[in-house]
Amino acid sequence: MGSHHGRYPELDACRGIAILMMVLFHFFVDLAFLGVEGPDPFTFPLRLFGLITAISFVGIAGVSAHLKIEKIPDISRQVSAFLRRGGELILIGAGITIITWFVMDGEGFVVFGILHLIGAALILAPLLYRSGYYGVLFATVLIIISLTGLLPSGPLWLAWSGICPDDFYSVDYTPLIPWLSVFILGLYSGRLIFPSGRAVYVFDTHAKHVLFLAFIGRHSLFIYLVHQPVLFILIMAFTGMIK
Repeated sequence: MGSHHGRYPELDACRGIAILMMVLFHFFVDLAFLGVEGPDPFTFPLRLFGLITAISFVGIAGVSAHLKIEKIPDISRQVSAFLRRGGELILIGAGITIITWFVMDGEGFVVFGILHLIGAALILAPLLYRSGYYGVLFATVLIIISLTGLLPSGPLWLAWSGICPDDFYSVDYTPLIPWLSVFILGLYSGRLIFPSGRAVYVFDTHAKHVLFLAFIGRHSLFIYLVHQPVLFILIMAFTGMIK
């Protein structure tokens, strides 16, 4: 099945799975933050689960960007559309930076999180889309740089790039190196998964569980923004921290 009212239910359902994984992972992170006994989210296997969740989000954003570019043949309109959407996400990310700075007393606040990353990647998407297979090579180089520890330490204002102070810590840190590579690989995977705008593999998009996941996927940004305060309130209520 192709797009439905401009949407791709297959992609929305995958995004829905990713958002549920994120909520589950953040539940364990919030338990640790509030000092409630539970599995350690910063060690294996939950740390791996969180990493897979983030990779899924960024990769799906890349696939989605491919589909949007395919629908807008004019490059000036592409640049305008992606600049607007990317700018919106960066502004929302900036709001999260400010809120977490106050909530966390300046310790571990979100400097360059997943919304900042996706926003920046979307702004670059029209250029990355036209870079051909050099884009995939570039993504490979970013991964190699990250895995080999070639990035030096540096000031906090360079944290967006992957260069940061030695003692830097953030609860959500997804810098361009190496995370832009995940977006790029998603962008090019879109060509393989959705050739001619149709999915290679089509599952039953009318099944109730798929419709549910697709609904969640269509509202992923809203869920992302509200899930943390909701989790905090629920955990604090059930543990007797608030009465």
